Amino acid sequence: MLAVEDLSTVFGGKRRFLAKPTPLVRAVSQVSFEVNEGEALGIVGESGCGKSTLAKTILGLIREASGQIRLGGKTVSGLDPKAARAARGDIQYVHQDPGAALDPWWRIGSTLDETLAIHGLDDKAERTRRIDQMLEAVGLDPSMKKRYPHELSGGQQRRVGLARTLALRPKVVILDEPTSGLDLSVQASVLALITSLRQQFGLTVLFISHDLSVVKRMCDRVAVIYLGRIVEIAPTQALFGEPRHPYTRALLASAPRLTKQTHPVSITGDPPSPTTLPPGCAFHTRCPLAMKTCTAAVPPLDAVKDQHKVACLAAVKTDAIPAPITS
Repeated sequence: MLAVEDLSTVFGGKRRFLAKPTPLVRAVSQVSFEVNEGEALGIVGESGCGKSTLAKTILGLIREASGQIRLGGKTVSGLDPKAARAARGDIQYVHQDPGAALDPWWRIGSTLDETLAIHGLDDKAERTRRIDQMLEAVGLDPSMKKRYPHELSGGQQRRVGLARTLALRPKVVILDEPTSGLDLSVQASVLALITSLRQQFGLTVLFISHDLSVVKRMCDRVAVIYLGRIVEIAPTQALFGEPRHPYTRALLASAPRLTKQTHPVSITGDPPSPTTLPPGCAFHTRCPLAMKTCTAAVPPLDAVKDQHKVACLAAVKTDAIPAPITS
């Protein structure tokens, strides 16, 4: 359904008149992966690693510097803006902050109606019917159309965001931190809703989250990103049960849990600046398994098991240290 090949996104690097050039930031660097129809791929990593930039590049909000994006076998990258909007209509995005994504001066019904009108649905009666259908699908009463965003709870705003996306009948949905800022009971209801909607509409999902327990529950596969590159990608059970990359192990070890456990891996130091990345593997300055060869070249994403790929010379040669996480 979705294929990304050697995708890169850069910011800066331009020089203004009589001014120094802005530093070049490679926010996404040579990222490649595929997502099958109906599959949920989780994307995890530290803040600032490029997760949301990757999602917005796939959506078309940010222009890619190089690489290809294919949707349903058709190339949708490298097109002019008008053609790109038409080609990527089957990809929709659910914002991280649903309240900020809703116009505070517009009623919910008007916001949903405008979404359908902009995308070419001219029949007013059909727009009303579809809005009511999507509100019911996300567990909201159609009477919610008369309310303003500030009159809704955080969970209700999330549901409105999902309804607005689903009203466009997308094939691929990008969920950016869909449970952030919600209490645990509301999180559970939103996650149950997403699972139900996936089954009902056959959605293909890119699931961006910091919450590893949520990713473990919701995703079929997981991709781990560090400074704009995928360092490990694997089926969910394989990645959580037998992580191979030192950065992945550290992420899993840092997840909060109720029982006292000794962290098997610790990371020292801070991430390097994205404007001056170290040579070779960007993680080698913090890696407990770093070797001299790690500074020579960027390690490729090699397969270590079926559907399990890792970009680490040391991890490929050594046994993994399991770092399981409890849901």
